[in-house]
Amino acid sequence: MLQDDCSYDKIGRLPNIVSCAFADISEKRDAIILTTEPAWSAASGIAIDPKQLIHVKGNTEAYMAALTEVCEGEVVYGVGGGLAIDTAKYVAATNGLPLVALPTILSTDAFLTDATGVRENGCVRYLASKAPDTVIVDMDVLCNAPPAMRASGAADVLSIATAMWDWQEAEKMDENPRDQQITPQTIDIGSTLLQTLLDNAREIGRGTPTGLKLLLDLLCMEVQLCYLCGHSRVEEGSEHYFVYAIENHLTSAEGTNTGNMGGDGETVLHGELVGLGILLMSALQSQPWAQYRHALECLQINYRPHAVSTDAIAETLVNLSDYVAQHQLPYTVATTLRITPDIAKRTIQTVLD
Repeated sequence: MLQDDCSYDKIGRLPNIVSCAFADISEKRDAIILTTEPAWSAASGIAIDPKQLIHVKGNTEAYMAALTEVCEGEVVYGVGGGLAIDTAKYVAATNGLPLVALPTILSTDAFLTDATGVRENGCVRYLASKAPDTVIVDMDVLCNAPPAMRASGAADVLSIATAMWDWQEAEKMDENPRDQQITPQTIDIGSTLLQTLLDNAREIGRGTPTGLKLLLDLLCMEVQLCYLCGHSRVEEGSEHYFVYAIENHLTSAEGTNTGNMGGDGETVLHGELVGLGILLMSALQSQPWAQYRHALECLQINYRPHAVSTDAIAETLVNLSDYVAQHQLPYTVATTLRITPDIAKRTIQTVLD
């Protein structure tokens, strides 16, 4: 029994995860389906007659808030990758509706979390929303997804390599807030998840049921570890800050679509940018970055997205410390390391040549 004056933070939990074919779903309630055109095509066998079928086009809070006004039904379905499911989480939470997530690719951990990422003032901010009540996994759909997309969420596990380095460095510099102190157990668990991914990257990249089930397990454990910590420092560091910064270049580039934070067929996938960020930041951290590049290649994650120019990468690196300061992001290697144009050029050549 808790004492009356006892205060505590509720630890988040993973959604109920069910493995079955989408064609076996039987939904009698009035359903609002939030998806994208490629994702809905991939889930064509789903046995739901939606009351509303909405193709998600953006990831700003204003856009999502507008959707909540027009969505009417008894249950929300998010079908696709991070963009569709993040939006579905926001709509379901705002309207007080149950939520079912149907990931068609394992492109991020969004289908497991209780927050929605939105772009605001040139950075990413996380809004409290809700985790899905149920996640339905159709392994045939996941295995048959395009190779470059189906496992790109592995980058959110591989990012433990650079994020945990940043977090440990912040601890050495006494820069971690009291509620973000490191424990040896957390480091041990994070290291185990990272090593498991490195050891099995080829199997995951081949898109076998065994490999994708392992990736699903790793994403679940990574999310639960963040819940236990009460923050995401173990998997979100300078590599993600690089992503948030370079997206500003991409959204302003004519014809380039980066409304996707999770991979629903848009031009640049979240995992591609995170993979690039991991390589650049691990090199700047003087880590053995080559093993991470090998893992990305085995995972079939393209860390050289064609829409990202070398000039944009270099400019982002040079301005990264100012970006981190402007948005008051937690302490990482990007906080104090001043990257000159020459350092940026050498780093890019090192990891991409």
